[in-house]
Amino acid sequence: MLRVRDDDMEAYTLLVERFQQRVVNTVYRYTGDGAGAEDLAQEVFIKIFKARKTWEPVAKFSTWLFRIVTNICLNEIRNRKHRPNVSLDDNPLLDPGQEDPAALETSRKELVHAVRKALDSLPENQRMAVVLNKWEDQSYEQIGEAMNLSVPAVKSLLFRARQAMKDQLEKFLSPDA
Repeated sequence: MLRVRDDDMEAYTLLVERFQQRVVNTVYRYTGDGAGAEDLAQEVFIKIFKARKTWEPVAKFSTWLFRIVTNICLNEIRNRKHRPNVSLDDNPLLDPGQEDPAALETSRKELVHAVRKALDSLPENQRMAVVLNKWEDQSYEQIGEAMNLSVPAVKSLLFRARQAMKDQLEKFLSPDA
């Protein structure tokens, strides 16, 4: 990022190539909008380029990057009149050892839909914390820096989010379902 700050376009290209897929995935998981994820990711990298002169290596670059991702996603959700209900088909969540492939596919689709719905029902800050923690493998400290929260606040946020999702997914977590 230091080279990017000094107007090295080759370094900027490498930076985009290195982080683009992670940013697209994070935006998609946060917004549920597969078609718009790449556009928002592009917006993230444009913002990075425009702000390159102000970047200081105080924290890790990835922390700064995900702060920008968080802000852009929050703005997108606030500006969106309705959110499409998009499947997370590329994330198999069930044991592939089930007997009936058709039943497995149906159950998987139902569970994926329920997880997406539960994630979408969370308040914006809880949703972003879950996405950063579970899909981006961010530590509590990194999430705190990205979201301007203390570590205890992040832990509390994630606890409340997990509890809310567990309550919504009770049907799928119960062996009687």
